[in-house]
Amino acid sequence: MSVIGDRAAKKLEKLMAQEAKAEEKNIKHALKDVQKAEKAVRKSVKAVEKAQKQRDKTLKKEHSSISALNKAKHKHADALEVEAKAGEAASAQRQKEVETDQGVQQARGDLESVQMSMTGNAKDRESRLADVLAHFGQEGAPVPSSAELAASRL
Repeated sequence: MSVIGDRAAKKLEKLMAQEAKAEEKNIKHALKDVQKAEKAVRKSVKAVEKAQKQRDKTLKKEHSSISALNKAKHKHADALEVEAKAGEAASAQRQKEVETDQGVQQARGDLESVQMSMTGNAKDRESRLADVLAHFGQEGAPVPSSAELAASRL
């Protein structure tokens, strides 16, 4: 190989290494997004359970108020209101859990897509590098310009 050919090959290898590093960074970012979404799902599940427990407590309170209805009509009405709010909170938390779960599924799909893209791009880089190295291995082969190397990607 000539000195110019070695430089071009090294430059191409460096460019490909930078591309691989950028893709790895994207993979790490997508993985962090998945982890954040999964954490949010766990948190919302816990919140739903807490809201359900609160609702159950409120129902017990309502039953005791009914048994003492003649003594505490006002207390009974308050308990009904608290129960309704707890039910709304539980419903809202269930909806949030569903939405968060959908976000997790989307993030997993995105991660899989990025991983598949990375694999394909790595194979493409290896193939291009092998082609360039094979081309430079021939005596008298002209050194391609940056534009020609970029065009070979297409």
